[in-house]
Amino acid sequence: MSVRLSRLWERWRPLAAPSLFFFAVIYYEEISLKLFCFGSLTIPGVLFTLLFSLPCALLLGLLCGSVSPRRGRALLVLCTLILSLWLGAQTVYYRLFKTFLTIFSLTKMAMVAGAFGDMAVGEVLVNWFPVVVMAIPPVLSFWLRERIISPRPHSKGLGFRWAMLAALIQLLSMGLVMLCGGGVMSLRYIYFQTATPELETQYFGALTQTQLELRRVLFGIDPDQELEPGSDAPSPDDSQGEDDGDSTTAFAPEGVHTLPIDFDTIIAQETDEGLLRAHQWFSQRTPTPENQWTGYFEGKNLIWIVAEGFSTLAMDPQRTPTLWRLSHQGFVFENFYTPLWGVSTSDGEYVTTTGLIPKSGVWSYSLSSENYMPFALGNQFRKEGYRTMAFHDYLYDYYDRNLSHPNMGYEYYAIGQGLNMDWGGQFPPSDLEMMEEIVPMFIDEDQFMVYCLTVSGHLNYTLEENAMAARHWDKVKDLPYSDTVKCYLASQMELELAMERLLNQLEAAGKLEDTVIVLSADHYPYGLTDEEYSELLGHPVDPVFEIYENTLILWNSEMEEPVYVDKYCSSLDVMPTLSNLFGLEYDSRLIMGTDILSEQEPLVIFANYSFISGQGYYDSTTDVFTRWDGKPPETEEVSSLIAEVQNRVAYSATILDTDYYRILFHYDYYQLMEKGPAGLLNLPLNS
Repeated sequence: MSVRLSRLWERWRPLAAPSLFFFAVIYYEEISLKLFCFGSLTIPGVLFTLLFSLPCALLLGLLCGSVSPRRGRALLVLCTLILSLWLGAQTVYYRLFKTFLTIFSLTKMAMVAGAFGDMAVGEVLVNWFPVVVMAIPPVLSFWLRERIISPRPHSKGLGFRWAMLAALIQLLSMGLVMLCGGGVMSLRYIYFQTATPELETQYFGALTQTQLELRRVLFGIDPDQELEPGSDAPSPDDSQGEDDGDSTTAFAPEGVHTLPIDFDTIIAQETDEGLLRAHQWFSQRTPTPENQWTGYFEGKNLIWIVAEGFSTLAMDPQRTPTLWRLSHQGFVFENFYTPLWGVSTSDGEYVTTTGLIPKSGVWSYSLSSENYMPFALGNQFRKEGYRTMAFHDYLYDYYDRNLSHPNMGYEYYAIGQGLNMDWGGQFPPSDLEMMEEIVPMFIDEDQFMVYCLTVSGHLNYTLEENAMAARHWDKVKDLPYSDTVKCYLASQMELELAMERLLNQLEAAGKLEDTVIVLSADHYPYGLTDEEYSELLGHPVDPVFEIYENTLILWNSEMEEPVYVDKYCSSLDVMPTLSNLFGLEYDSRLIMGTDILSEQEPLVIFANYSFISGQGYYDSTTDVFTRWDGKPPETEEVSSLIAEVQNRVAYSATILDTDYYRILFHYDYYQLMEKGPAGLLNLPLNS
């Protein structure tokens, strides 16, 4: 028996030895990544990561064992190095940004590295232990390369069998996942249906998550339970208590936020199955009714600020009196959240300004720059005769904002193009200096709509790496927090000064009463660890929901009393809320957020498919839905909400991938392009 086994091993050794080595490397690094990123392991995660590691290991073993020994040894070291770099980078990236690196982001890495190269080096040094752990396999591969790679290639015909074995294990693993359909957010649902990088990595491994990410980018995201024609979905007329006609025809009833879109004709003429499902789903959504606040700010100016790393916990009545006053007067949203998405700041902007969910794996704002975006407030206000301008106190083309923001209807100014700030290379630049520079550019306009993205609150939060923290250190140095937390608070004080300066300039110009101020965060300050964030809270933070609680400032000096809103809401809801307040035309069926001030049911969606609704809250990491009233949840109710989350994610991707608004409003893309930017920006809302 031992002789037969020895001969069998010698026959298969050229492929088996490197495959076993790669399996050990992949599994070791996948388990290490889970521990470093999530702090724990699950039984399904351990088992399925093992299964999905095997096919990749077999194919890499085939690659190294099918060439000459010299090339095989070189490939062994190279492939191990690439694996370690990718999984190690994922570990460091997640510990910094609370999300995973995507292939698409790598294509833009030159831009990011040029801007934040020093920061990346600093994070590698801070996370030295995970880096060392991930660096062990490349060292072993170099040391053991001659023992692992056989001095002779494999026998003829074995390579095909080896590849078939890898394919068989992959199919069997997927088959096992298909059998895991228990619970609302089952493993089958996560693998085949959703776009949840965190859960995919936790259960199937980072390499499998990368494969699923590529599948989504190339083939899109499948919707869940579509509404079929003739379903009992409420129509716009139902919300008004009258029967004035079919909700899908080119009829826009008064009292609801819809446009006269002839969905019946569009559906009848559509030949693409995916677009047909989209038309049916959008046509049968319940639109948002108008309410007592519709047009409340009509005719006023708007200054809309998305603040880098802003948090409710950064405010204090003594240290930041302006932010404190604005957040406690005007509209006071007591349950507002800023979920974190895949591309941090860029996705945070995209969600806030479009009312759409970003597509996993890509830079959604960048890709939207070639799409027709009729509901963007820059385009909306420009149509009303306002001067629309956007500003950012950082590099003009960073995250391709030089493309996306003009497409949203703005004259765009940033460092390097129209924003003359002498920042001297310090990072981050000053929000105060930006405000002093830009206000004179629009203050004399009859009507203006201004969008600002700040940067002073950006990580890292150290005196050496954050110029704003160093600038305001004396004001925070005696606070009872760690130095990192104090540096964060100091950096946000530059935003306080910027807001104070803005209000003073508006008042001096006699424009304060006629201007609405809106401010929210792009994301919570993920540059702080959960432990550091807990210092500000005074108790251990809940990383599923509580860490994303934040403040939405919506203020005008003419509001005599604060308006308290206890409805659950998020950054996804800001754009439709402003559209309603300013009396703008939009179709609420085509936006994934909802007007916060309406009676529409709330739904706060998080990147990992956790959510908060009017009935309760769902934690996808535990697959548990908890009702506010303490009653046991009904499975159908939770499944319906999960399906709604999935559909909003999927059809947001459809809008981005297909340029859906242009399709829906029957615009000829090439004809518009011949007219240049003006042709794209000065279009009516419907054809």
